[in-house]
Amino acid sequence: MDEDNYLGLSHDYFSEDIKHVLQKVEDGSITSDGFRCDDLVRYISVLSNDDQNGKIDLVHPEDKKEFFRQISDILEVENAPLGKWPSKFMPAFMQQIAVNLCIRKGTSELFGINGNVFSVNGPPGTGKTTLLKEIVVNHIIERAILLAVYKDPDDAFEKHTFLHGGKQDHAYSAFTRAWYRLKNDSINDYGILVTSCNNAAVENVSKELPLGTGLLSDLKPTSDDTEEYAGMLQDISTLFDPAQSLTYETISKKPCKDIYFTEYAKGLLDHEGVWGLVAAPLGKRANISAFYNHVLYPLYWDFYPGKDFKDRRIKKYENARDDFGKQLKAVLELQDQLKGMCAIVRKREDLIYKQNGLEIKLTEKRTENNRLIEAENLNLDRLQEILKQKDKDVRLAKGERDKIESHISEISKEVEALSSKKREQLEKEVDARKSTGVFSRLFNKQKAAANELLAEGYHEEVIKATEEMERLTRQLDELREEAKNIKMEVERSIHAQNKVEAEILDKKTKIKELEKQIQELQSVLENTKHERNNTESIYLEKVRTFTQDKSVDAGIALDTEFMDGLLSLDLKVSTDAQVANPWFTKRYNIEREKLFYYAMKLSKEFVLSSKSCRDNFKTLGHYWGLLPGDDKERMEFHIDDKRRFVGALYQTLFLLVPVLSTTFASLGTFLRDVKEPGVIGTLIVDEAGQAQPQMAVGALYRSRRAMIVGDPKQVEPVVTEDLNLLKSAFDDQELLPYKSKTISVQSLADKLNHFGTYLDNGTDYPEWVGCPLLVHRRCISPMYDISNEISYNGIMKQQTREPATTTAATFVYDKSQWINIVGKEKGNKNHFVEEQAQKVCEILETAFSKSDHPSLYIISPFTSVVNGMKAYLKEYKRKVTDSYLSSCDSEWLNQNIGTVHTFQGKEANEVIFLLGCDKSREARGAVKWVNSNIVNVAATRAKYRLYVIGDEEAWQNSTCIKKAKMILDTFAIKRIKAILDEQLPKEEEAKALASASTSLPSITSFKVDTMEDEDGDVEFNTDSLVQGLDESFITTNLSMEQLRKFGFDTMEELNSFPPQIQDNLLLGMKLFYLLSPVYEVNKTLDASCCAILFCKALELQMKDCFETSLKSIYPEVKIRGQGKGRGMVELKDATSNELTLGAFQRLLASKSSDLAKRMERIGKIEYGNDWWSTFAKRLDECRERRNKCCHSGLFSWIDQSNLLAEMFMSRNKDLMVQMGGILFESNIGKMLS
Repeated sequence: MDEDNYLGLSHDYFSEDIKHVLQKVEDGSITSDGFRCDDLVRYISVLSNDDQNGKIDLVHPEDKKEFFRQISDILEVENAPLGKWPSKFMPAFMQQIAVNLCIRKGTSELFGINGNVFSVNGPPGTGKTTLLKEIVVNHIIERAILLAVYKDPDDAFEKHTFLHGGKQDHAYSAFTRAWYRLKNDSINDYGILVTSCNNAAVENVSKELPLGTGLLSDLKPTSDDTEEYAGMLQDISTLFDPAQSLTYETISKKPCKDIYFTEYAKGLLDHEGVWGLVAAPLGKRANISAFYNHVLYPLYWDFYPGKDFKDRRIKKYENARDDFGKQLKAVLELQDQLKGMCAIVRKREDLIYKQNGLEIKLTEKRTENNRLIEAENLNLDRLQEILKQKDKDVRLAKGERDKIESHISEISKEVEALSSKKREQLEKEVDARKSTGVFSRLFNKQKAAANELLAEGYHEEVIKATEEMERLTRQLDELREEAKNIKMEVERSIHAQNKVEAEILDKKTKIKELEKQIQELQSVLENTKHERNNTESIYLEKVRTFTQDKSVDAGIALDTEFMDGLLSLDLKVSTDAQVANPWFTKRYNIEREKLFYYAMKLSKEFVLSSKSCRDNFKTLGHYWGLLPGDDKERMEFHIDDKRRFVGALYQTLFLLVPVLSTTFASLGTFLRDVKEPGVIGTLIVDEAGQAQPQMAVGALYRSRRAMIVGDPKQVEPVVTEDLNLLKSAFDDQELLPYKSKTISVQSLADKLNHFGTYLDNGTDYPEWVGCPLLVHRRCISPMYDISNEISYNGIMKQQTREPATTTAATFVYDKSQWINIVGKEKGNKNHFVEEQAQKVCEILETAFSKSDHPSLYIISPFTSVVNGMKAYLKEYKRKVTDSYLSSCDSEWLNQNIGTVHTFQGKEANEVIFLLGCDKSREARGAVKWVNSNIVNVAATRAKYRLYVIGDEEAWQNSTCIKKAKMILDTFAIKRIKAILDEQLPKEEEAKALASASTSLPSITSFKVDTMEDEDGDVEFNTDSLVQGLDESFITTNLSMEQLRKFGFDTMEELNSFPPQIQDNLLLGMKLFYLLSPVYEVNKTLDASCCAILFCKALELQMKDCFETSLKSIYPEVKIRGQGKGRGMVELKDATSNELTLGAFQRLLASKSSDLAKRMERIGKIEYGNDWWSTFAKRLDECRERRNKCCHSGLFSWIDQSNLLAEMFMSRNKDLMVQMGGILFESNIGKMLS
């Protein structure tokens, strides 16, 4: 049994890990164990708790300003790795985004929102391995910084004794009496474990990282590199080229050039072209044994023999430590310079946004405040009028008050005068009465009477005065009451007046405040402009020099101009931005690459100068059962000891080999004694879209961080029947999302990721995918276009080089194409079609005639087709003794023929996508089963050529296959149009057109049915051409001059044809004019893709004009039928497909005399016998040219011109009558009814 492949529930790989995690969940320790168990809980439950809030779309941002801030934050120079993988090429924009978000080095708040699980979506050819390399470099350097703290490597470890060994002090060996754990646990953050359910993916990573040939080829200077930069590249190449290394190590008692345990890596990977032991495959038993035998065992005898090994080595560690420190300082100094540049740009951009914002705000504020001021002024005017009235009211009230107070005063005086008068009269009365005594009354009665009379007079006056005083007092009381009321009215008027005055003052204050706000904002804007101008001067002086300089110190600034390019709708502009990597200079990168070298050197010397490392490696050998104990027998450790030390041993192993790899199927056994969380620093899951979610649980539990790398648009997880049956039993509402067969490690991690984009999936709910890589570097068109359009909504950017001339010479065809082959499948769910297999053999004959081992895959969606193809090839080789396929051995067959699932992660120069299937009802289910993921993977295995072999009609119900065919048929046409639109220099344009024209589709790309008659009539389909070209091309108007060349005086004449005929004519004419300049530079141009449209238009026109009338006139005339049992059929029973141009021609020729008589009866004597004979003759010439166009072989531009002349041009030479183009003359058929 292959322990690397998951075979279903019957093979138990994951249950122990799942049970262990489940126990942690149940006892509550899962979220209290530290490290990243919270993230594991979120991973497990994400489908039932999917939170769409806070997503940051990295492709289609909603807010450009906020997106700029976010991107600038993420791509700050200090947030990127201090080192770089050796290569003259930099990571692309989105790769650097992914690296920075994954390593989370800086202090940006954005790094805290995503948790410890980060997902990257890598469409085919977008550089997932490049991403991994940069993370590996980062981890090695960050760990080296921590290791360099120790002058003595053993100071980094703390000693632990065993608990249950049978030797002294509970040891298991007299020679290794303890195990060691790193004191600074942060060092353990940087061990990398790569895992996958795909064994090939794990092997690829383990082999590619140590491979020196690819590394060195990426360091080769090109002709456009400056002499200085070429020298720098050579310096780096020298550091990483074992052949040029000045460091020698004694390996197996022989001096060997070394970079980083180079000889051990060669032996382990069985490859001479490796540079260092940067990665190693472990996991399954065979890998562990190979690693021990090629690395750990010789490591001990080559470097650790004798007690004084450390004394002999420590000086090299000290030197490596010094070298690393010096290089780190150099890198940090350059980083500081770039940070300064970064700060200037950020400040400038902030000020631009601030100024723009202030200008907008000032405009808005001025508009708003002026509106408010105007309103307040209107209120002020109204209040001033009110105040005038209030002033008047106060004056009137006061006047009334003064008037009545004056009246009161006058009356009061009168009362006072009357009072005085009254007293005076009263006194006089008293005096008068007193002057008459008793004597006078007795003796002087007259005098007494006079006095009495006088007194009475006085008394009368007193009474009058009293009455008047009473009257005046009453009047005075009334006046005083009235005065009181008037006084209150005065007070009210004054209060109202004061209130209005206060309101006026308030309005004036508000107006001043509103004016002040504008002035203050204006002042802030002026200050900002001033600051921006000062910053702009610095920017222009420093940053413009930085961006425009051609030296090794030049780079790209992340500014608004860059952001405009990134978000541009112009494909070339946005591609240029996506390919770029802001802030990095060639000099900085070179120094970072050197730092990587010195970090590796430090790591090597640290390990070789440490007794703790030596003893842990020995204990690991014992633990694996590969190093016998003191008694030459396998050493058996107690379970308690194993669970205590195994994690520390693997953490020490990461110091030796930075990257270890294993499949998921082997991981549970490999790490069975690692029961604590967070022992692994960083987990990288490759091809995560293929892995079922439960596979990663144990790995995630044991890891502190995880980067999940995959593509949900490629091969989906393989769900075995037993697991599918188990899923079908889920009925709990929370478990329903987990029933889907398509959920994967990738899809769950994507849902956790806040950084990504949405991809359309044909539903109302687009699919969220984590951080997408966008720059595609594997496939040329049309494979790239197929992938980008059917799977990625067009978000990828193509950056693939055309093949070298020597490589292109090995290709079977000079273009990718659909090859339409019709046949019968075997049936009973066997979709193999022998006719298609025969075509594969033809292709392979050519391929093997050019190479003994062609870079070519044969891929099918179906196992039955793969098995049938292999069997057919073996039989073909047996029968055809002189075949070139004699060199096609069983190894090639097994490695190069298979289903789509077996080829994910691989690539070849050419791919045959063998579809199989026929038009039968039985095949329909298989056709519908093939989804866009399968087509995507199949197409992107092909770097340069894709040959799709299938029956177009059988695959019409497959949306993705239909779309792929449209792209295959039209990509060259689109490319030609783009070249012409670019308006390149004439020589460059001619070269580009000639190249593009070789990819125009030939007739073999279309459905062509040959009729069963002596003339070899054909029926064909042009739908993929008509539907496949973009709307902008279809809707482009033809000029009147162009229309007249085809015999149309107006567009209305063309529009009078039925829609399907119009479509073919219009597209045919547009292609004719598009390809005319191409013919000028390529006289061997195959015009069939254009001519076939005119042929189809003529065929449809003949049916439209003649089918109904001829069936009515000659219902019993017999023509040749099509298909089994049809033989000769009466015209009234003939199908539309049986009414071919040949059938029409023969019928019209044989009935010309009768047709002439019928036309004479309706007064159309000009359509006599000669006319019908001539029409039939010209129709036959068109049929012959049409048949030539529809058979394989070149249909030249001249052949097309002759066809068009018959269809559209008037002609009388060599004819019995003068006649227009038969496309127009055919309308006479409608008069026959």
